[in-house]
Amino acid sequence: MRPSPSPLAHPAGVAPSRGASFPGGAFARGRAPFARLAATLQKDPYFGYLLVLPLVLWTVLTIVYPLLDAVRLSLLNVGYVGSAGRFVGAANYVKILASAEFWHTTEVTVFWTVLNTVLQVLGGLIAALVLNQDFWGHEFVRTWIILPWLIPSIVLATMAKWMLDPTLGVVNYLLAKAGVIHAPVSFLGTPVLAFLTATLVNAWHWFPLFALMILAALQTIPKEVTEAAEVDGANYWGRLWWVELPSIAQVLYVIIFIASLWAANIFDVIWLLTRGGPVNATNTFPILIYYKGFQEFRISAAAAISVPLFAGLLLYGVWYMRRFMREGIEEAAP
Repeated sequence: MRPSPSPLAHPAGVAPSRGASFPGGAFARGRAPFARLAATLQKDPYFGYLLVLPLVLWTVLTIVYPLLDAVRLSLLNVGYVGSAGRFVGAANYVKILASAEFWHTTEVTVFWTVLNTVLQVLGGLIAALVLNQDFWGHEFVRTWIILPWLIPSIVLATMAKWMLDPTLGVVNYLLAKAGVIHAPVSFLGTPVLAFLTATLVNAWHWFPLFALMILAALQTIPKEVTEAAEVDGANYWGRLWWVELPSIAQVLYVIIFIASLWAANIFDVIWLLTRGGPVNATNTFPILIYYKGFQEFRISAAAAISVPLFAGLLLYGVWYMRRFMREGIEEAAP
């Protein structure tokens, strides 16, 4: 007995249409107008501007407008937020630049930025080199090394203050048990120790992020390159200096740039640990700006400090990026 024809079969001599042959034909026909619209928009020279317009508007609202408003406030004599002020021109800049406090803060900020950048990048590099080796439990360590970076700053600072307390802190207890100290040490009570302690706490907070970034760069180095260096007789330090570090140099340049900018703008850790003290030993620009604006209620003075800080960081960024890009182009050139 011949099988009955399928209800989906077409009459003899009738070719199935493209849209009626498959259940997805209706979907394809519905998608056609969008395809034509996409093709039309791709040919429109102004479509690219439309795509970046939301980002441009967001940048204007969050960066350009606050910057222009800070410049406006720096030319006025405003005390409280929202209060009216009279125009004083460059008087705030003259007063700030002539003060010893401004230049002391500049010195502290430079030392803070350089030392933090060195410790964070060097610590991240050492950790990445260790994690790049195959040892028992390396996957577990690679996963959880990011934990210090995930800890909120308020929790980190509170833990550090408890551990470093001169009477109840575990650090003084362990040092005394080991015979290193014979009297409690106030790590946050003296200028030099407070500066170094805050620097170490902040570096410990940030180095895991850079360690993972450097580790990702190390993982991209072909094994054939390191094996060829081994065949040529290079030991570990030779491979590190002549193969691995040059291969990740561009990544290290970017990490140094990011670490320096972030360190110069750190506020939370310093404020929670020392509030800029003792004796202004940790009084960086973010702390000084906060004090002027929200402790002394001199908004215009705070704006007059923030504008030179922005200009200095902008010049540093332009110089660093131009040098970085030029070195990258020169290394990539045949």
